[in-house]
Amino acid sequence: MYFNDCNEKIIYVGNREGGHRLFCTLAGVTYPNPEYRMLRYPSRDYVFEYVISGSGYLEYDRDGEPVTEKVTAGTFYFIGRGAEITYYADPADPYEKIWVNLDGDMAEKLADFFSLGQVFTAHTNVLDLFLAVHDRLSHATPSNLSEIKADVSCLLFEILTRVNRDTLFPDEEAKNTLDERIRAYIDANVYNELSLDLIAENFGITKMHVIRVFKQKFGDTPMQYLAQRKIGIAQSLLTGTVMPIKEIAAILHYSNTQHFSTSFKAAVGCTPNHYRQNQHNS
Repeated sequence: MYFNDCNEKIIYVGNREGGHRLFCTLAGVTYPNPEYRMLRYPSRDYVFEYVISGSGYLEYDRDGEPVTEKVTAGTFYFIGRGAEITYYADPADPYEKIWVNLDGDMAEKLADFFSLGQVFTAHTNVLDLFLAVHDRLSHATPSNLSEIKADVSCLLFEILTRVNRDTLFPDEEAKNTLDERIRAYIDANVYNELSLDLIAENFGITKMHVIRVFKQKFGDTPMQYLAQRKIGIAQSLLTGTVMPIKEIAAILHYSNTQHFSTSFKAAVGCTPNHYRQNQHNS
C-alpha cells in the first residue's frame, strides 16, 4: 500500500500475467482533493468506481454530443475499455471514492452481459461490495491469486446485479410509493450521516409524516430500519473481511468504537469481536 501524488491510497497493483480470465490491475481509494482531475485516454482497462462522499463530474461524449454528468455520494460508475473521459472532483465538495481497474475477458463479458456501454452510472449503495473486493485484493499472494480472482469475479457480478436491479427486475408500482422511496433513500445513504431531519427535508414532508408512512408499511421507524441495516452490514463485514473493527465503526458513522460495540451487542447479543471469532470458528 502507498499514497500517490493525487492523495490516493493504492492498495493493490497487479499485472496481466498468469492467464487471461481476469486481471485486477489497480485498486485504491481517492481521498478528498479539490485539485483532483484525471484525463483518461483509451486503455484496455475497465474501471469500477463508487463515490463514498462529496461530489465530482464526468465529462465524455455520448453519441457525438458532449456530456457533463455530476456524481455524488452513493453513485456507482463504470468506464469501459477504450473510453476517453475526464473525471474530476468538485472543488467545493471534493469526493472520496473507492475503485478498482480490471482487464481480461471476464471483465469484458460482464460489461457485455449487463450492456454497460462506454460509461454507465447508477445511484445504488454498493460500498460494502467494493470494501469486500479491496479486502480480497489486499490479501492476495502468488499462491492464492486464483482463489482471489474467483472471489472478485463473484463480487463484481453482485455489484452489477445490484446497480441494475431496477432494470433487471422492475417493480414500478412498488418503487413509486412514498414508503418505498423513503426506504430506497435510506439504503442509498446508509454509509452517510443520516437523520430524520434530512429524510424529511429530502421528501419535503414533516418528520412525523415520515415516521407514520414508513412505520405503517414496514413496522419500524426509519431510524430503527437504518440501525438494523447498519448492523446487517457490520455482520457481513465482520464475517467476510478482516477489516479492523475501528474501520467498520467509522465507515458506518458510529461516533466511536465503543458506541458501535454497544449497539452491536444490543442487537446481536455479543460484541463485534466475539461475533467475528464465533463465525470463523463455526
